[in-house]
Amino acid sequence: AGAAEEKAAAAAATLEAAQREVRVLQERRDELGEQLAVAREDAARQREDKARVGSELAQSRRAAHAAQEEVGRLASDKTALERALGAAQEDASRAVEDEASLAARVVAAEARCVC
Repeated sequence: AGAAEEKAAAAAATLEAAQREVRVLQERRDELGEQLAVAREDAARQREDKARVGSELAQSRRAAHAAQEEVGRLASDKTALERALGAAQEDASRAVEDEASLAARVVAAEARCVC
């Protein structure tokens, strides 16, 4: 009976050790499960951040493109205004010349006319 009791005690000790090991492994599994959940949440946030940053980048690129187009339109408008200014200056110069010519003709006509 002594050998059977020893075997039973050894089996009980082995069972207890195995149960402790199972509890330790279950706790470790639970910890890893929590870490996995946190990692998944972090990954989801990172995907959201990446999508938001991508959207903001696309919006910035569209704004930059629109600004470049506006700069092009403004440069074209400036060129047109410079041409119009040049034409207006030429017209003003011709008007001054025409006025001087007219004044000279008036002076000449007055000199010919002895009234």
